[in-house]
Amino acid sequence: MKKILFTLLFSCLALFCLPISVSADTTGDLTVKFNELQFTVEDYNVPNPEVIYSKSGVTEVATVIDRDTGKVVETIELIPDLSRSTITSHTLIRSATFARTTLQLSVNIELYNNGSFRQINSVKGYYLGITNFIANTFIEGKNVNVWSPNGYPTTSIKYAYNGTLTAVIDSNASGQIKAELLGAGFNFGGSFGGKTYYRVPFNQNGTISLY
Repeated sequence: MKKILFTLLFSCLALFCLPISVSADTTGDLTVKFNELQFTVEDYNVPNPEVIYSKSGVTEVATVIDRDTGKVVETIELIPDLSRSTITSHTLIRSATFARTTLQLSVNIELYNNGSFRQINSVKGYYLGITNFIANTFIEGKNVNVWSPNGYPTTSIKYAYNGTLTAVIDSNASGQIKAELLGAGFNFGGSFGGKTYYRVPFNQNGTISLY
């Protein structure tokens, strides 16, 4: 009897220590659930995604994998405010990679907590940028916004961002870089003055909410 109880206890502990893999909803929306907030991507363009939850220090990490290819599509992270204050500040970061070029959205949200009651007080700030790149890359026609359709305080906010990632390489650059850009969805955009341009558009929107 003791041996059986020990085995059951060990199995439960193992479940808490390992990353948790979750099949995503097949409705076209991808929902990632953290302890404090829920992050939804609408009209997700990966037909068979899988979400693996883990932690890096205090940061909660959701890694999205394409089950058909086994490749990491993006990571979504929540950096929580672990203070016991009534008003706390949490940062959500979404990082999607195109040919080793990472497009990152960062949103800082202020929450009000009082017992079981919670609300989103405001969005303290947001930023869309490139964190690393395979070639000289910039964003053309960048638009980004995070807002509450019903004002504040609220239980959910919307986000939307779009634009075009433009990579610029020397026209005599290695074929490997060109092939990697094309393989990641970039399109040839012409050559001018010894430079060759590759572009890929992006358009994302969704909801950040309490639950």
